Amino acid sequence: MVSLRGGDEALHSAFAQLDLDPRNGRLVALKTKEEVRAALETFEAHVVELPARYAGVLKDVIQTALPDLKTADFQHLRRVAQWKFLPPRLQKQFKSPRGDDESFCEDDNAELEDTVRYFLVCPTTAISKATLQDILRRNPPFMDRDRDPRIFHVEVPALAPTSPEQAAQWSLKYWPISYKNTNPYGPHPSLVARNTAEIEAHAGKWLSLADSVAQLLHALSLGERVGCVIVDNNGERQEIIAVAGDCRWRSSSGAAEPHQGPGNVMAHAVERAIAMAAKKRLRAAGKDPDLLDRKLFCDWPLTDLEKQFYEQDNILPNGYLCVDLDIYITHEPCVMCSMAILHSRFKRCVFAQRMPMTGGLTADAVATKVDKGIGWTSSLGQGIFWRPSELNWKLLAWEWIEEDAKDSTNDCMNTTGNSDTLHA
Repeated sequence: MVSLRGGDEALHSAFAQLDLDPRNGRLVALKTKEEVRAALETFEAHVVELPARYAGVLKDVIQTALPDLKTADFQHLRRVAQWKFLPPRLQKQFKSPRGDDESFCEDDNAELEDTVRYFLVCPTTAISKATLQDILRRNPPFMDRDRDPRIFHVEVPALAPTSPEQAAQWSLKYWPISYKNTNPYGPHPSLVARNTAEIEAHAGKWLSLADSVAQLLHALSLGERVGCVIVDNNGERQEIIAVAGDCRWRSSSGAAEPHQGPGNVMAHAVERAIAMAAKKRLRAAGKDPDLLDRKLFCDWPLTDLEKQFYEQDNILPNGYLCVDLDIYITHEPCVMCSMAILHSRFKRCVFAQRMPMTGGLTADAVATKVDKGIGWTSSLGQGIFWRPSELNWKLLAWEWIEEDAKDSTNDCMNTTGNSDTLHA
């Protein structure tokens, strides 16, 4: 049993007073920018039809003819494939080899499909079809044949698959694929699975709390309906470190401002919650948290619910800002808040609603409902949560997919417009 602290009394009191029910849904791990690239990038390759027993011979011929060919660049593609393992599209393109050349049969009783192989030679950029034909004609098994070898061009994935599911999909769409149980473009599948299992049971509870935090300031016209919860999950218990709502429309005097333009971008929910966590660390270290009291940032509790958790002394004084902490947000954070999450060294991030026009965490397009069916909405493609070659930190991130009809965040500002675009 996981103990939900933060402290226990504050948490249970908050859930009882607000009559909160956990949101029903599941976590879907975000794709990294490189994973999206891997799913989209393809190249054209030469494929040669030949008798099965000559596959090894052709491999040696190609290696001699193209000594600089880097086969490691496409080792996720099976070099030799049987007819029955080809995608239906390629079977139709190649047509059945039955009867095309009976001399390919090694056994009069054998099925021709079992004795013919399809050899993936190399990218078409490595050698022309005419040159490849000339090389094949000068080597067995084609040197003594009257007709030219059958050479096909196929489109294949340029990069390795990142999951067994993707490998299976590509094998049906492109060419037989090998999956090596790894992800060279993002977190290892076992790491994602382990962390998903660790947080999924309580993610709906934290997102429900984030909804309520957001509603309190939104009802006062001080901010958009965006909220977040910072949680310390050490495996044995979970402590709520800070909760914060958006208050971009709050003036320096505390009154609501006209909802024009972007508002105070430093008062986004993520920025406020991180600032409260920082002030709690100062307080735990015996320092005055008011040293960080800056009106522009609204980095102090503005509602009783925010104050309830801010006053709990449940964070260590040492350690970098938000290391080993998790953050749950009603909406995908904007690019600025995504970078704040990254540089604050969060361990994990979960958000409930994509923001295609402003979000900084997602890297792929998403299916959306349009007037006449389903369309695709592109994201900014930043994938900020996992870009280790460019940024000095990475974290795991998930999108929460709702499983019931209730959507507590669907009344937010338009996420695909221009002047009405919401920066979460």
